[in-house]
Amino acid sequence: MPTEALPTRTPTETAENVRSGFVTALIGHGAVIFGLVAFTFISHKLDPHWGEADPTAGAIQASAVNSLPLPPKQRFKENSVLTSDKPSIAPTPPPPTPAPPTKADPVKPKTEPPPKPNEILIPNKVTPPKPTPTKPAETEQPVAPKHPTPPPPPTPKATTGDSAGVQIPQSITPLKNGTASLTVQDRVFGDRYAYYVRLIAQKINQQKAQDQDPPESKGKRATIHFVIDRDGTPTDVTVETRSGSSALDTSTERAIQRIDTFGPLPSGDHLPVTFVWDSH
Repeated sequence: MPTEALPTRTPTETAENVRSGFVTALIGHGAVIFGLVAFTFISHKLDPHWGEADPTAGAIQASAVNSLPLPPKQRFKENSVLTSDKPSIAPTPPPPTPAPPTKADPVKPKTEPPPKPNEILIPNKVTPPKPTPTKPAETEQPVAPKHPTPPPPPTPKATTGDSAGVQIPQSITPLKNGTASLTVQDRVFGDRYAYYVRLIAQKINQQKAQDQDPPESKGKRATIHFVIDRDGTPTDVTVETRSGSSALDTSTERAIQRIDTFGPLPSGDHLPVTFVWDSH
């Protein structure tokens, strides 16, 4: 089978490259040297004293004088800071704040030196004044308290005659045909057992309300006295003060006799009672 030959890259020769670079550098250096020589020759032609040893050639002339005039004083404005001749005083910086004491460096209290012997004041001895004797105040003699006079005991029932002692009724009850008044002889019993006194009056009023008094008994009063035994039975029922009407006295007496019992006494063996009936 026939083969085909491919074209290959021909390498560049290194010797030719080095030679061309060297020639180029040589020509460049020759041109620089030629330029410097030409510049020196032309300058010497233009300035014939260039390069000579004459001190005046190519130097600067200076003249010494005694003093130089100062520039005129510049005007300044009051409000201008840069042109003011009287600069303002800088503010005083605040004093440094002392650092607070730390636990590591506790503040030691200032100890005052002990006083000198001649600075200690010795107090003078002061004699207290003698007390002036005073007369004792006259004490008032205590006055014995006055004992209150006890009230007189209640007047007992009269032992003679037909009238009884003065008594205050302990129960007064108005009814349709008259007014009933009840009084117990023992005032202490009446004050202590007022409920029992009201019970006595209630039972007598119930019996008396059932009676019809005769017309001639209107405006008259009948007084009946009786005794209540321990068991509450009324005994010794008698007309103490007659009214002038036998029918009124009898009906009032029978109203009490019809009661079987008032109930046992709360205290005592017997209780004297007075009943007064005013007919209307």
